[in-house]
Amino acid sequence: MRAFALTRTKVVLLVCVLLAGYFVSTAAAGAVRQREQNADRAAAQAEVEALRDRHDHLFAVYQYVASDAYVEQAARRELGYTRAGEIPFVVLSPPPAEAPAPGEWWERLFPR
Repeated sequence: MRAFALTRTKVVLLVCVLLAGYFVSTAAAGAVRQREQNADRAAAQAEVEALRDRHDHLFAVYQYVASDAYVEQAARRELGYTRAGEIPFVVLSPPPAEAPAPGEWWERLFPR
């Protein structure tokens, strides 16, 4: 029996198979890389959109805080200012229920 002999046809066929395998693997790697880049781009666009929404919200808060309406509200709430002709009043809450009995800290955390 004759040993495996490489003829010219077999060599050309082997080279063609190797080149085809190389091109297929390169194309597959490129497709995987493209899919990863698309996912990264989508994530970055979502983050940009979230940051734009946050910026818009913070800018709206800034505009409200810089307005006269906020200044008036803060003066009324924190400093108790009233306009002429208004009658100021304070709402008092009912007195607290009886104070808890003194004891060790674990008795207050884990009552019986």
